[in-house]
Amino acid sequence: MTPWLQSLRDWLSPSSPSPDAATVTAWIAKIRAANLSYCGPPKLENIAEAARLVREHRIRGSWLECGVALGGSAILLGLLKPRRVPLDLYDVFAMIPPPGPDDGGDAHRRYAEIRSGTSEGIGGDVYYGYRDDLHEQVLTNLRAFALEPARHAIRTHPGLFEATLRPKAPVALAHIDCDWYHSVRVCIERIAPALAPGGIIVFDDYSSYSGCRRAVDEWLARDRRLEQVFLARSLGLRRTD
Repeated sequence: MTPWLQSLRDWLSPSSPSPDAATVTAWIAKIRAANLSYCGPPKLENIAEAARLVREHRIRGSWLECGVALGGSAILLGLLKPRRVPLDLYDVFAMIPPPGPDDGGDAHRRYAEIRSGTSEGIGGDVYYGYRDDLHEQVLTNLRAFALEPARHAIRTHPGLFEATLRPKAPVALAHIDCDWYHSVRVCIERIAPALAPGGIIVFDDYSSYSGCRRAVDEWLARDRRLEQVFLARSLGLRRTD
């Protein structure tokens, strides 16, 4: 066993404390070096900050991610969460569904590139949406970071969010990385009622796709119980009541 893997196993023991900044930076570098996340360091650092706040304020509830891709940010969440806290991962684990009429040209141009078969993967790898074994690959990627799903309370939910996403309250931390308006809106409608007071929801694509921004802005216009935690590429919102 390599020293790196042994250090991960030690960290993932049930009594492990919160990680320090240097450890989190090292995890992010390893995830990026393995070509497992489209999120750059700033977005992954935002996830880590949300996790730190949730742990620091002892917000009780499950953690979840909508839009898993290759599992890079899911790995980071799995490493950051208390071991016994559930982490639920929702994705079709296949080609991303198409954008809809409420999305802008940015989304439709990107999807046309994906459907053409010319989209490049991370670091020259095969684009994840072209893989036939994506679900198994995500599980393999988790295990490569010493995250055995059964032992670390990590559960995958393959399928469309409309069919699978029914979180039970409370939810302490949610990471939403599903690009398009409809998908983001479904996530908001399903997660918002379950979000714990003090819980945080992070929108990866708020500054990347107009449809995501529109869905979030519509929510903010009708729900005053939210405060901004950060806005640096991704957006973090905390429930205040």
